[in-house]
Amino acid sequence: MRFSGSRKGLGHQGWYRAIGPYYDHLYDPRRAANAYPFLHDLFRRRGPVRDVLDVACGTFALDMGLAKRGYRIVGRDLSEAMLATARRKVAGAGVHADLALGDMRNLRLDRTFDAVLCLGTAFNYLASSEDARTALRAFRRYLRPGGLLVLDLTHFDPWIEHPENARAENDYRAPDGTRIAVFTFNDQNLARGVHYARFVTLVQKGNRIDLRVDESPLRIWRKDDLARLLERNGFRAVEWWGGLRLGARYDRRKSPRLVSVSVRA
Repeated sequence: MRFSGSRKGLGHQGWYRAIGPYYDHLYDPRRAANAYPFLHDLFRRRGPVRDVLDVACGTFALDMGLAKRGYRIVGRDLSEAMLATARRKVAGAGVHADLALGDMRNLRLDRTFDAVLCLGTAFNYLASSEDARTALRAFRRYLRPGGLLVLDLTHFDPWIEHPENARAENDYRAPDGTRIAVFTFNDQNLARGVHYARFVTLVQKGNRIDLRVDESPLRIWRKDDLARLLERNGFRAVEWWGGLRLGARYDRRKSPRLVSVSVRA
């Protein structure tokens, strides 16, 4: 199942529109709870950090803990559906955040930040080398000297060695009766360094069934390759982790995530 050209982009946006209100329930609920202690500890050790830019904030789930504890958060995302969910969450929690539509490769901001976050596989979606370099240049532009860049990527080394390329990802039943089932069919082109993530998503509300098919190429980043990319674009890697969780040591063979912490050189 493949999309190409403009159809692919429309498919991806449609996928987020279909699952946006339920997105946070489709993944490990501990993910958001673990993110705040990890990031707060990092900011305390490597700070001071008060002003934070999240370039792919999604539903704001990974930022909420920071916002509740006084960090000043600016969030940008390419999906209006995800931002709509983020705005409802922010309003319901009684916190403030500057949320708006934006592409991490060409943001228009008139300030700098103490830290830039790019979490939840967003950096993997920049499948071309030029897009990755363009994004890093933008991140550096909006970081103060010595500021922190945190990249949270899908770590493909364990996946490539032990493939799980066809699986039922989710079967979620919302309190309002909506049922969401997500199936994934993936493969890797190692010569090109690309993982093709294909989702078949079923959203059932009453008797109505909405079936979505989406394909996205994801860049496969290995630790050494990512370190070189960061260095060539004005960053110095200072820490590596296996997830957004305190004590999640990086293990090339087992870690599901590849988290790099870099300093603007």
